[in-house]
Amino acid sequence: MQAQTFKDFEVIFLDNASTDNSLEIAESFAKKKDLDTKIVALSNNYGFCKGNNIGFEYSKGMYIVLLNNDTYVLRTWLEELVKAMDSDPSVGICQSKIVDLRNKRIVYGNFLGIYGERKSSELFKIAGDLFEGAFYASGTALIIRRELVEMLDYLFDDKQFTGDMDLSWRARLIGFRIITNLRSICYHYQGHSSRIVLRNEVNVGYIVFRDKLRTFIKNYGLARLFLRTPILLFVDFLNSVYKSMKTHSPVIYSLPKAVLWNLYNLRDTWKEHIKIQAKRRLRDSRIENSMLPYPAELYFLKLKLREKIGH
Repeated sequence: MQAQTFKDFEVIFLDNASTDNSLEIAESFAKKKDLDTKIVALSNNYGFCKGNNIGFEYSKGMYIVLLNNDTYVLRTWLEELVKAMDSDPSVGICQSKIVDLRNKRIVYGNFLGIYGERKSSELFKIAGDLFEGAFYASGTALIIRRELVEMLDYLFDDKQFTGDMDLSWRARLIGFRIITNLRSICYHYQGHSSRIVLRNEVNVGYIVFRDKLRTFIKNYGLARLFLRTPILLFVDFLNSVYKSMKTHSPVIYSLPKAVLWNLYNLRDTWKEHIKIQAKRRLRDSRIENSMLPYPAELYFLKLKLREKIGH
């Protein structure tokens, strides 16, 4: 972080009860006078969402930047993020261009279909410096306005595992835009930390289904919720069958487990739904303009065919 071309920032290192020597390394950096560093050492591992929420409480800046521990960035990474926010007050969240080193792909953001299909936008090339086609920003490397977090009441939903889809959806509901700055580059060993926690495909499926359903219940208005949810569950059922066959593991059992979790937590989810709907400024029809009207795989196939025809 010392090599960043943008200098006016503080570093908050939140240690989620790590078992390696990362805390000692962070403390050695904190002793250097030319880097404003705060160490927040937690006695328990509270996960990504609650951990970031705790870190936010220690921050002071008008912008909050999130950066995963399994990343490294270019010298202009932070400067470009700040430029994107300074240039347009309607932008609430800006994501970096993420180079996924493990899967050898580039992620410009994440697409979301109206029936819950998710896909990171790595399958096509994007020209220019800014991209606004993805529905939600990755929590791996992003910048968000403090003003926006305060309007939302909280950063991440600490009942979720990642919460980045939910965060961007709530930001959109109150009228903020989500973009990606392709000049802000972050290299990511994707899934390094989450694989340790989740361990297998069954747990991954459960977390994905669980968090997605809670996000839909919280953020959709009643009409769209009753219209989309049955199809969402059917699509997730098909996905769980496919992943069970592909991985030779019982991913199919993740879906009923995720539904039961949401039924058990429905009172809390519905309280959040009421709060969010009271703050909304845009209708669901406007929100869905930023989603895909059909499965993400078909959308990306169309883009690939268009790209080949163009060549």
